[in-house]
Amino acid sequence: MKSPWYGKLFQHAAEKDFLALRQRAEQGDAEAQYHLALRLGTGHGTPQNHAQAAQWYRQAAEQGHADAQNALGLCHDEGTGVERDPAEAVAWYRKAADQGHAAAQNNLGLSYRKGEGVTKDLEEAARWFRLAAEQGYPDAEYSLGMAYARGEGLLQDSARAVKWLHKAAEKGEANAMHRLARELHKKAERKAAFREAARWYRAAADQGVLDSMFYLAQLHTEGNGVAENFVEAAAWLHKAAEQHHAPSQYELGRRHMAGQGVPPNPAEGAKWFRRAADHGHVSAQLHLGRCYLEGKGVPLDLMRAYRWFCIGANQGSKDAAIERDKITGALTAEQMAEAKKRIAEFTPQKGA
Repeated sequence: MKSPWYGKLFQHAAEKDFLALRQRAEQGDAEAQYHLALRLGTGHGTPQNHAQAAQWYRQAAEQGHADAQNALGLCHDEGTGVERDPAEAVAWYRKAADQGHAAAQNNLGLSYRKGEGVTKDLEEAARWFRLAAEQGYPDAEYSLGMAYARGEGLLQDSARAVKWLHKAAEKGEANAMHRLARELHKKAERKAAFREAARWYRAAADQGVLDSMFYLAQLHTEGNGVAENFVEAAAWLHKAAEQHHAPSQYELGRRHMAGQGVPPNPAEGAKWFRRAADHGHVSAQLHLGRCYLEGKGVPLDLMRAYRWFCIGANQGSKDAAIERDKITGALTAEQMAEAKKRIAEFTPQKGA
């Protein structure tokens, strides 16, 4: 077993290095100021202090240090160590972007796309995305790919979307992996295309992208691009469902009800319907209402059935509205009053 003194020695070395870095920063060295800010922001060799980090970023940024300008922009964008100020963030992003800083160019593009700190301008957003993407910056390659996929600021072009998403995906950008898989999946007709979509879904799922877990489960269910495997499909759904992914929670509930890839278990099915319903999933609200109406996996309860049918109907489900109307006359005045109270109190939980 290693001696605890090793940890103390490393800590001492880090603290000594921090003091030397601070000395250079106080002498006006912009690079040292930037790295001192990084240390303060992460708590490396010193207690974490976001406010002091932002101050040192500013000192370096005012000397024209592009990394510090971008970092200070992020501080203002996110309200880290300073008051949130999107306009100030844009000003610092622009200073760094004008120096060719790829991350800042992408961040400036995102500001234009969202219209935060600057007037929304999708064409200008795409221009900055392209400048950063052409430098090989993966986040910008993803941003530009999505702009082509959605036709935001330039003509919609699926082939170019795939090109840029593929570049970002090859560099390990998880969101690009998922969006590339979606683009390939939507157009897939042959086995090879499904296999390629499945490969990228799997890569993104392995990095924790919940939507990719959901679609990978779909491919395993259909046997497209991967072997048909209901157990594997249910396993991916469970992994996403445990992380509050409402579509996976609903689908996992259906599979527990049907015994597809898992043993039939109405109580478990109702449990997952409830979790998805709490996140605002309309189909789950309808199915949970039916569970209470039929006493399937839960005790029969007309008041709770009515409540979930109403909540689903309020979100636009015609089937939920039909079910609600069928049982309206079966509730007592007291049950109706309690149901309406609970309906009014319902607020969807934030999901993944």
